[in-house]
Amino acid sequence: MNKTKFSGIVYALLAAIFNGAVGVLSVKLFQSGVSPSQVAFYKCFIGLIIVLSIIMLSPKRTDFIKFIRTRWYIVLVCSFFGFFILYHFETDAYSTINVSTVVFILFGSATIFSFILSAFAEKRFFNFKEIQAMILSVIGLYLIFSEGGNIDLTVNAGLINSLIAGLGYGLFLFLSKKLKLGAGVPQLGSLFLFGCLFLYFPVHGDILNVTITFEIFMMLLLLAILPTIGGFWCTTKALTLTSSQSVQLIELSEPIFAIIFSVIFLGQLSSPIQYLGGGLIFIAILLHEFPLSFSKIKNIFPVIR
Repeated sequence: MNKTKFSGIVYALLAAIFNGAVGVLSVKLFQSGVSPSQVAFYKCFIGLIIVLSIIMLSPKRTDFIKFIRTRWYIVLVCSFFGFFILYHFETDAYSTINVSTVVFILFGSATIFSFILSAFAEKRFFNFKEIQAMILSVIGLYLIFSEGGNIDLTVNAGLINSLIAGLGYGLFLFLSKKLKLGAGVPQLGSLFLFGCLFLYFPVHGDILNVTITFEIFMMLLLLAILPTIGGFWCTTKALTLTSSQSVQLIELSEPIFAIIFSVIFLGQLSSPIQYLGGGLIFIAILLHEFPLSFSKIKNIFPVIR
């Protein structure tokens, strides 16, 4: 494996770690009285303020203006799917069904759709490596989130919103790679700018019927810094280094990190079934990113003839 692809895997793993905060923080904000559309808009708006402040205080401001002038149409398309479709429908889904169902449907649909789009663009069918990766990853996701009957696949508004969010994210990954969006502060600032414009429409006229306490502000700030700025920057960076389906598949490691963190920091042990699910996702990533041929296996185990 070359250094470029390895760097892409590292950035995708970092994106998965940052994105792990979305579900818990969003649900806590809903419980505090903040609506889904407000959560989606304000975390993007705070992220925009932070990134624009960095741009204005650095030489990147000329690059930012030039990037918007020359590539605004690419940012418009990518931000529509990556911010409006993903954030609007994801946060709305969290308010109607449980986190486990949302994450399972969103991740599963985004993964399968990413592979479908890549195969369609290359005018081919799935290869064996892709088929085994999709099957193992979806089974792994189900085992992690179905523990205790947490996944409810009843067709309702929440399930449909989760599916739309997953398809939107899959399109964002594919189009960002296909249209060569690139990665950097100008790209991030442009995405946030157009993303805020899209997310403003659902929140327009939605009165914030809650007092912004320090706790609420900190949760919005964490959502802006971790999954919004950190997650999107690492994702766009990873897309410049490896394929869109690889990025999506590797980002499925998000629940694995959640399991690891819960053991280390909270002392909460997951069930054997959930560990098995995490193991299947890990195997899916390894088989897709580090495929082993029979000749390689013979080199590893010389006794095999």
